[in-house]
Amino acid sequence: MLLEVRLAARRADTAEVIAAAIEAKAALGWGHRKIAAGCGRPVSTVRGWLRAFAVSAASIGDRFTGLLVRDAPDAVVLWPKPAGTARGEALSALMAYAAGLGRRFAATVAVTWIQAGIATTNGRLFCSSWWAAGPNTNRPLRKGVVGGKGGRSAGHIPVIGVFTV
Repeated sequence: MLLEVRLAARRADTAEVIAAAIEAKAALGWGHRKIAAGCGRPVSTVRGWLRAFAVSAASIGDRFTGLLVRDAPDAVVLWPKPAGTARGEALSALMAYAAGLGRRFAATVAVTWIQAGIATTNGRLFCSSWWAAGPNTNRPLRKGVVGGKGGRSAGHIPVIGVFTV
C-alpha cells in the first residue's frame, strides 16, 4: 500500500504530530508528559515515539548526512549544526537534507524535514526496527540448494558467490 507523505508506516498518528513531539523534545527539552498534554495523545504513545527516535537517532543522523552529501548541490553550506545530543543531531541532519532537496529541485514550496524523511525511508522514519536491521548478512547458498543434488545438475550454472550491497 502506498502512504501519503504525511503518514508514517505502523503509526496511527500523522507524521506531523510525531514530528512536533520530536521537535519539542530535541529543541525545547520537554518531557514526554508535557508533550503528550500539548498534543492530546496518551503519555505512553508519546513516550514510545520519543524512545523509538532516540534509539534510531545515530543511524538517522548518519544516513541523512550521507544523503545530504550525495543529493545536495551545496552540502557544505547546509551542513548540519552540532546539537550536543544524537536526537538533536539527527533532527539537524534531516533539516539540512530537506533544505538540500529544496535547493536541488528548485522547489517553489519548502520541503519539510518530515516530508523528506518519510519519503526517503518509505514511511519508516519512526520505525526503530527498520533502522536496527543493518546490512543483509545472509550466507551464500549452500551447494545442495543450487541446482539440486550436489549443486551441479544438467542445465544449471554453478553459483560461485552471492554478494550483498
